[in-house]
Amino acid sequence: MKIDINFLKHMAKLSRIKLSQKELEKFTPQMKTILESVDVLQEVDTAGIKPMKKRVSFSDLREDIATISLTQEEVLRNANHTEMNLVKIYGKIF
Repeated sequence: MKIDINFLKHMAKLSRIKLSQKELEKFTPQMKTILESVDVLQEVDTAGIKPMKKRVSFSDLREDIATISLTQEEVLRNANHTEMNLVKIYGKIF
């Protein structure tokens, strides 16, 4: 599949997302990388792998109760890399 600006424009239109030309230029290579990563997963041999049998029912999930958590300052103090008061994460791009 050819991933170019026209493809991303089409996807944005279908998703009803308005993207500027600058955003299209920025997101096109990112979308290409994401979809290429998915293609790598398609190459994995899943022959003989049985589907999951256990499903989690929504009734088995815990109740969502808000509790006191870390402050932004505490999180940033424990992060190795920060930028603009956010945690910066470095990851491997496939």
